[in-house]
Amino acid sequence: MDRFLNVLICPHQRRKHVQAELERLTPGVIYMGQLDMSELPLYQMEWAERREGVFVRWPRSILDTSMPRILSGRLNCAILLAYVCDETTWGYALYYKGSPVDNFRAVPGYLQDGFADDTPPERRAARLAQYFPANKEDIQAYLIPWTQSDLEGSGAPAHSTDTHPRGDCWQLENFLNTLVPWTHGMLTSNQLSPTAAAPVPDPSSPRENAPDRGRGQRPPEREPAPDNCLPLLTEVKALRRGWPFPLSLLYALLPKKRPAPEVIPHQGWTARELEHILDRFCGGALDRLELHFTVQEEGAYIRRLRKTVCQSFRLTIVLIREGRRCMCLVLDDQNSGVYRLIADRKTYMTVDSKDLEQTLFHGQRVEQYVVFQRPRPDVIHQEVNFLLARLDCRDDALSPTTRMGVWSSQVPMANTQAARKQHQELRQLWCME
Repeated sequence: MDRFLNVLICPHQRRKHVQAELERLTPGVIYMGQLDMSELPLYQMEWAERREGVFVRWPRSILDTSMPRILSGRLNCAILLAYVCDETTWGYALYYKGSPVDNFRAVPGYLQDGFADDTPPERRAARLAQYFPANKEDIQAYLIPWTQSDLEGSGAPAHSTDTHPRGDCWQLENFLNTLVPWTHGMLTSNQLSPTAAAPVPDPSSPRENAPDRGRGQRPPEREPAPDNCLPLLTEVKALRRGWPFPLSLLYALLPKKRPAPEVIPHQGWTARELEHILDRFCGGALDRLELHFTVQEEGAYIRRLRKTVCQSFRLTIVLIREGRRCMCLVLDDQNSGVYRLIADRKTYMTVDSKDLEQTLFHGQRVEQYVVFQRPRPDVIHQEVNFLLARLDCRDDALSPTTRMGVWSSQVPMANTQAARKQHQELRQLWCME
């Protein structure tokens, strides 16, 4: 059942660019939880393109609040997601360059997801007016949460010319007409164009069946497999379970007291052994698992030497367990970056960075949203395999913009000597050196 009628407004964009980025989301983003981008209903989307921007409409059983955020980051622009829920209430979420700007619901507690925001209407109107050609005073009247009397049918229109009063979910149409005049009537229009399907080759056409003489007939590329990383694997360390004492307290009391790891021989490993060691951690047999790799950057051609010179760097995937809690992080020496697998996607996507809660994990203060409160072998195993298959192009696999909501990154703006020194200190904290 489709609870939501979603509307996406992309000012100053072209349909071909927006649709191309939406199509890229399907294989490029892995969701942890009830949201699954592989089920993004592109075929249900209806489009309208104007000189001022792009309007998209589609029904959905869940609220796609993360999709417009990713899209705004990729297109480097403002994106407004507006929606009608259960034909009872309406709301919107505004994003700019991958960051949340504003979030409004006419009935804040309707979805029962803990949403609470008492931002005054004047401030909301000012935020919207930064990205849309609307008068702040004209849109301010729509941004007041409904009262119980509004829901019972006693609400008045925001403006005398409006066709829908407060308490009517289709007040969204009046709001959009005022905020984005070029979308007038599109919310309920039956004149929008459907998503164009990819053209089907005509089997009877000589042109379609003729070989490509320029590039040759090439078979489709296979999906990368986790064993692609095995030639780069240099060391495997593990720590068996057996420390009933709380490790966070142990490390806090005795910072230098670290249990000795076991070095596991990995020569001759195949994908089977790699899967087995990950299963041991996810199944609870190991408290820690470290996979160390040596990766190379793109070579630079040195004219004096008449050859291409490559530099090697260390990259480590660290899986840590403390009781029932788990954490997964990646340490990349090439850019002095630290990446943490996100456990609580909702908090990461919706809570302001200054309001994020921290927790103590293995003696270190970390954001709570990167600590899994219970074992999630489906998530951890799946995402580690995804990364292992793409170590040679890990920038895309770990990108917080391309795959927003999967990894959080801590990467310095410039890889200076001070940044490299700080990175080595973090490596000493998290790795069993």
